[in-house]
Amino acid sequence: MLNNAVNRLILVDTINTLGTAITWTGLPIFALNLTGSFLYAGSLYLTETIAGIISTIVSGHFIDKVSSKKMIFTSFFLNCFVMITLFSLLSFKHFIIFLFPLMILSQSLGHFANLCLEVWFRDLTIKDPNIGLARAISKKNTFTTTCKTVGFTIGPLIFGILSSYAILIDSASFLVCAFLIMRFDEKIQIEHSHDTTWFSLAYLKRTLKDKILRIYFFSHLLGGMIGPVMTSLSVYILEGHFKVADFEISIFWLVGGVFVVLSNMILSKSRILSASKVFLYFLTVFLVCGGIVIMGASLSWIFFIVGFAIMTMGNPVINNLLSAETFKAIPPYEKGKVMGVMEASADLGTLSFMIISWGLIETFGIFITCMIIAVMAILRITLFYSSFKIKSDIPIENITKNL
Repeated sequence: MLNNAVNRLILVDTINTLGTAITWTGLPIFALNLTGSFLYAGSLYLTETIAGIISTIVSGHFIDKVSSKKMIFTSFFLNCFVMITLFSLLSFKHFIIFLFPLMILSQSLGHFANLCLEVWFRDLTIKDPNIGLARAISKKNTFTTTCKTVGFTIGPLIFGILSSYAILIDSASFLVCAFLIMRFDEKIQIEHSHDTTWFSLAYLKRTLKDKILRIYFFSHLLGGMIGPVMTSLSVYILEGHFKVADFEISIFWLVGGVFVVLSNMILSKSRILSASKVFLYFLTVFLVCGGIVIMGASLSWIFFIVGFAIMTMGNPVINNLLSAETFKAIPPYEKGKVMGVMEASADLGTLSFMIISWGLIETFGIFITCMIIAVMAILRITLFYSSFKIKSDIPIENITKNL
């Protein structure tokens, strides 16, 4: 029963990811064609980060107290209604007034559903002794990343063909996901808390007091500063420095997606994540930092994309391990709140360093900026793997005593 539930959650996440990816890349370009404003169209890409910070303030509280099935169903159903509303308003002359706030609302509902689904998925998976949590996360990411790659690639094309009607694809995906969630057995639920504490500075301090969770918090923070920012800067570097055309940009997105999928597939099918931590440490440093160094030192767009491919091969190793170890370290009944804290730290890292990174690249150039990010990546990797040494020195009963 648990295995069937886990596979159905993967199916729901996959369908949701495809619909959202099509809208995420297609809608800003559609808005650009209608408004002619690069600033407004570009700001739509930030809605996901802003929505992530907003939704995590309250989502953890509900995840730890309310039925996962009811929350995910409600989020998907409301999101379906939001996208239909957006489609209806696009025919109005001043639709631009509604576009940004409706996308913030949609992305907030999406983050709410995704965080709840992630906690539910990991809670079910960790109970299965036949598969490690990190491998299970790799398996799910194989499917979702494939759909994300396909969605990112065909999103602008679909909006170019169907115009505003393409929004209904996202709406339909939410409706299908809501229907699939509705058919879940109510008995398959996560353990709920009786704590009434909401996301607050006090709860954040409680999380940071724990040695292990503090390491994972800053690992998530640095991860938000590195991965998304490096991807955003890459598009700027390819267009502004290497002067590539849309075809090369498409290759960049395709190569990145393919290598992330390949990495997750290898991790889910092999025993690499069960190897020694020393091996995993050097493997992660070699792939992530090596890829960033190659990107910074590249003299042509081809080598730049090769470096990006190497970096994307290494990211799932640390990201999937970090996700699994974080979930294991969180005390029962607190999964939603602490996961919310971790997600918020990553989003805050992305939002803050995105602004700083543009200043770095304008002031110091591509190579120095990439070297700074490579050093940050080494710091993050070293920080995360140090947690295994700390955990081996702490008695099990004391790991979560501060929570």
